[in-house]
Amino acid sequence: MRSQTLFAVILVVTALVLGGATYAGFQAYQNAVVDKHTTTVERNTALVRTELDAQLKTHEQSVELWATRPGVRAHGTARQRSALRALVNNSAFAGASVIAANGTMTALAAPQSDAASVVGSDFGDRRYVQRALAGTTYISNPVPAETGTNVVVVSTPVRRDGDIVATLNGAVYLSETGAFDLLRSDLPDSSGVTVTTDGGADIYHRPPSPNRSVTAHTVPLSEADWVVSVSESRAVIGPTIQRLTLLQTGSVISVFAVIAVFGWWNYRRNLAQVEALIDGFRALRDGAYGTHVDVGGADEWERIGTGFNEMSDTIDQSVAENRERARQLHVLDRVLRHTLRNELNVVRGRAELVASHATGEAAAHAAHIISRCDSLVETADKERAISDVLDTDTTPEPLDVARITETVVERAQADAPNADLTVDTPPTAVAAAVPQIGTAIQEVVTNAIQHADCTAPQVSVSVSEPTATEGMDHVRITVSDHGPGIPRMERRVLNGDDAIDALHHSQGLGLWLVYWAVTHSDGDLDFEDNTPRGSVVTIRLPARDDTA
Repeated sequence: MRSQTLFAVILVVTALVLGGATYAGFQAYQNAVVDKHTTTVERNTALVRTELDAQLKTHEQSVELWATRPGVRAHGTARQRSALRALVNNSAFAGASVIAANGTMTALAAPQSDAASVVGSDFGDRRYVQRALAGTTYISNPVPAETGTNVVVVSTPVRRDGDIVATLNGAVYLSETGAFDLLRSDLPDSSGVTVTTDGGADIYHRPPSPNRSVTAHTVPLSEADWVVSVSESRAVIGPTIQRLTLLQTGSVISVFAVIAVFGWWNYRRNLAQVEALIDGFRALRDGAYGTHVDVGGADEWERIGTGFNEMSDTIDQSVAENRERARQLHVLDRVLRHTLRNELNVVRGRAELVASHATGEAAAHAAHIISRCDSLVETADKERAISDVLDTDTTPEPLDVARITETVVERAQADAPNADLTVDTPPTAVAAAVPQIGTAIQEVVTNAIQHADCTAPQVSVSVSEPTATEGMDHVRITVSDHGPGIPRMERRVLNGDDAIDALHHSQGLGLWLVYWAVTHSDGDLDFEDNTPRGSVVTIRLPARDDTA
């Protein structure tokens, strides 16, 4: 029954994945339709902005061109009034005026206007006058005119010998039959257009049809402080969305139907064999290695069953060999930790007794025995440290390797006062490492001191700030010396380039302790030759932000 449930879950998941993929595909296409609609609105907005900017630019160019005529600069003369009338008669401007630099209007040309009543008045407080006197061509926000329509003033500076002496101002009427005719003809009826001032006042407004579920896009004009917004109802793409929804629903239903038919057929044909294999794998998972299954069925299933049985036998044999090997290593470990250590302590004690009463060659032999006993005890301690590192319960934890390294160097200096030790560490350098990493660093430093071929060995130890290495932040511990160096054979054995045999092996457990402590910390261990001689040992550990 569990296999049936598993098979049903697989079918349901498969159906959900395929149905979801089908649904997502159609949904993506629907989104593409909506995005295209949005893009169309944005394109229409850009079109409206371009057309309005072009119209306004034409008005700006007209007043800029007319401002260069000598008659415009002749304040209060018939030439000036004639120039203004010519501007009105030969352009789209409904009226024109000249305002001197002191803000006084000197001439006005406008139909149905009483020029005498306004000429000589002060217009210096008008924004369009101020902007033009500042040296820029400016288009004002619309203001109501006496005719009931909005009027826009286009102002530009009038210069004489490079100095601004007045402003030329042209008034343009805005109406739906004038400046915005192109907007009505270039856009479909479904599109709405709104032009507002920078203060939010409407200049032109045509709502979209229909006016619901609107997509809008707004951009500012380049030639005036106006804002253009084009909107369009998403109802125009409604039929397309409905067709896609129907296809989407039908496709998902078809996927589920096909999966259901396939599931029923596969259930009738293969479920018994699958159940047998699942039971076999469950037995292997529970440790019943060597379990055999009889799946029966077609030749393909027979071959699968035979392969499973052979695999189960191989696993059983391999696990048995590994267990026996682990038992042997455990026995050896206990012998090294207890029996051998105790016997060494007895031998060492006897040797110390002999040394205290003997002289000459006998005393020398006793001292040698004591030294060798200490070396073997040290080896046993390293073996215990290695066993702790290899323990499956030992996991990396955040450690400040800068402080650990400083402590190691201080102890090494105390044990070897003749050694020239230098240490360079940052205030803190936190890395993820097993607790035995300090013992590993101590082993590298001690190894550099003990194997030196001079009375005052020089050893440099440094810890780097976290730096990126192979895409990940690492803390680097470097120990360099000028001794005989680490033999290449030992390097190759540690790196796995040479197999461990009678000819290729390490001289002790110290470097193996370093190797396994670094490896179980997910770090890297590198050996290089120093210049002019000696070795450089580099330990890289994954950096961490927090401390233990």
